[in-house]
Amino acid sequence: MITNFLNKGVNFAKKAVGKIGATSGVADAVGSRLAASGLPLGGIFGRQESALPSQVASPSATQDWAVTLSLPRSTFTQLMGDSNILAPAALEKEYPGVRFPTTPSIFMSHSANYDTRSMVHNNYPYYAYQSSQVDSMTINASFPVLNHKDGLRWLSTLHFLRTVTKMYYGQGTNVGNPPPICRLNGYGDYVFRDVPVIITNFTLDFRQDVDYVAINVPTQTADEVLESETFRGGPPSVNYRQSPAVQRQVEKTGAINYVPTDSMVTINAIPIYSRNKASKFDLKSFANGDLAKKGFI
Repeated sequence: MITNFLNKGVNFAKKAVGKIGATSGVADAVGSRLAASGLPLGGIFGRQESALPSQVASPSATQDWAVTLSLPRSTFTQLMGDSNILAPAALEKEYPGVRFPTTPSIFMSHSANYDTRSMVHNNYPYYAYQSSQVDSMTINASFPVLNHKDGLRWLSTLHFLRTVTKMYYGQGTNVGNPPPICRLNGYGDYVFRDVPVIITNFTLDFRQDVDYVAINVPTQTADEVLESETFRGGPPSVNYRQSPAVQRQVEKTGAINYVPTDSMVTINAIPIYSRNKASKFDLKSFANGDLAKKGFI
């Protein structure tokens, strides 16, 4: 009853104002501002409201702007494609590697180095330019684990960072090569787009004040299970990979690991450019934003 009374009062005021020529649009303007703010006319809820449009572009409209640390697809497949632990990292189709589940804190700085030239009997020294550089970047991110899928991604992140901080050594291919160069992406084409970085250090805390959950990491794939004696000899036309029996067998071959439900990962990364790529730098193209899409920051 109070709602109807106030709404009638608002309608009366709106009609009264509308009779005055100089202020004929005031009531409509007030109503529009209230509607744009998500409030009904007269500030009374219970009547039809207009939707408040979002002022932030959705990720689907501008691709995924989440921060990722990845390898080129060819390098990832050659180095990590056979790893069951890194299977969640391989699911990131465009950027195989680490996709931070929360918005990280990124600290970055740019430097222009000058050499001081002191003059005799002079109050003001001269500065001779030497070089410019992008300094080491620090990435801090919280990594919550809410379910089994999150736990697998946590393990994948840990194993990925352990791998990209080690050189090719001992056995295998590319022996003697340094650790692989990663790619940093996030927030759009003009912020971080395929920035080549090397990981110099990372830390991951195992706190005592959080819970730890058991995560089952399969040690056999569905194809390996199908090649075993248990499922050999079945009709070839049947797709057994997604069958419950095969999936249960895959889970039984898993190794149990315990991961924290919340942890903090800190990564130190340094942008690195080859001599060939650095020789193609052009300041005007950089100012126009053309080089930002090619990894220059």
